[in-house]
Amino acid sequence: MKNYKKELEFLLASDAFKSIINSDVVKLCQLNAVLALLIKLCIPFDTAFSPGTRREASAIELVVYINPVTTINFVLNLESGSSVFTGPLP
Repeated sequence: MKNYKKELEFLLASDAFKSIINSDVVKLCQLNAVLALLIKLCIPFDTAFSPGTRREASAIELVVYINPVTTINFVLNLESGSSVFTGPLP
């Protein structure tokens, strides 16, 4: 199995990744930059999209696989409010 330590450190330190982590609402161009990095570094990942409704905001869930038992999950809001991935806001 390939060691992803250096690739993950590079990904997490990248400007593209920092921008989506530090944003309340993510722009699609920011997400595309992160997905391109994941593909370039051959890091396995899944995405799920929820288009939103009148009750819930649209959002994307990004799951990055570290090894068979470890993942990093991110919920990226495309608009403000709660989403199907985050549940209701307090």
